[in-house]
Amino acid sequence: MGRGAPGGAARSWALTDQVRDALAWRDVRIVVALFCGAQMLDAVTTYIALSSHRFEEANPLLGAALDSHPVAAFAVKMALAAVVVTVLLGIRLRWRLRLAVVMLFTLASAVAPVVNILRLTGS
Repeated sequence: MGRGAPGGAARSWALTDQVRDALAWRDVRIVVALFCGAQMLDAVTTYIALSSHRFEEANPLLGAALDSHPVAAFAVKMALAAVVVTVLLGIRLRWRLRLAVVMLFTLASAVAPVVNILRLTGS
């Protein structure tokens, strides 16, 4: 089946092309990098906070995974971030609106590591 094939394969290629087109914009790449960086910073600050034994993970689904397999939990978090980026870039929006939506998600993602850092420092 080629790119012009009907069904799921054609939709997959169309999504891939749409994400590639969105990432062609420098500002979109920067905001996506900031989003991924915020996700990684959240994972690292959460791990540091939990390893201090002064804090507990509030998310019951992630808490058990972080206790037993922190690397696997980090990998799942990064995979979910990749899915979020793919969905956000795959939505059929004008590029400025898409950029605004990705920026909003980036700002929301930055809240958790900031809160983690504030809690760790006692502020």
